[in-house]
Amino acid sequence: MLPVITFVLTFLPSILLLLFFYKRDRNREPRKVLTVTLLYGGLAFIPVVIVENILSGFGVLSGSNLILYNLYDMIVNVALPEESFKLLVILLYSARSSAFDEPMDGLVYGVAAALGFATVENIFYVLEGGLGTAIVRALLSVPSHAFWGAILGYSVGQVRFNGKKKGFILSGLLIAIMLHGLFNFFLVSMEGSGVYSDAVAGLLILSLLFLIFTLFALEMVWILRTIRRLRGEQKQKIIDEDIKKVSTD
Repeated sequence: MLPVITFVLTFLPSILLLLFFYKRDRNREPRKVLTVTLLYGGLAFIPVVIVENILSGFGVLSGSNLILYNLYDMIVNVALPEESFKLLVILLYSARSSAFDEPMDGLVYGVAAALGFATVENIFYVLEGGLGTAIVRALLSVPSHAFWGAILGYSVGQVRFNGKKKGFILSGLLIAIMLHGLFNFFLVSMEGSGVYSDAVAGLLILSLLFLIFTLFALEMVWILRTIRRLRGEQKQKIIDEDIKKVSTD
């Protein structure tokens, strides 16, 4: 029974999250484009692993303070390539589709690219860590990937349709990298708390959990508010088009 539960938890979070964002869009995206975006996000796992191995091979800051090294490692060696390749999927495929025709689409395709990557990554982590890892990643890691992907897609949509300068995409990428890097850093710091006494380790873990859930909550609030605003823009566009049609008739 446990293997079945573990298997379900490996894939179900991505499916549910994709459905959630898909249904928030008043003008649903073509399933083919959405599916291909998801697949390209999964395939991005391959070059990401290659780049991560190359970057980690440089050993930058490896002889310095462990905390400083872990922070650098999680931001530069992990978050940077992962978020960059997700963004490339959006820019090189999703944004070139004729279906990408309004700001909300950026959010949806950004989430799809991120969840494709997160699902493939999930397989490897769960195979190694089992049910416990599957539960933690289902509740935190996979949704977080969706949030970071939404930030990337949102930035692309704002540049495409709302007149933002191209540098806004870079800003979105940097924000996603920093959020991703901090999230990973907090998790790694929790794993390394065993070097301290029980009292200190307990306090450290509680503090890091607080930071993780605070970061998660802030991201979720931003996503929900952004969805609400973009849906409002979609509704207003429909109203404007109806008014224009009536006045033309």
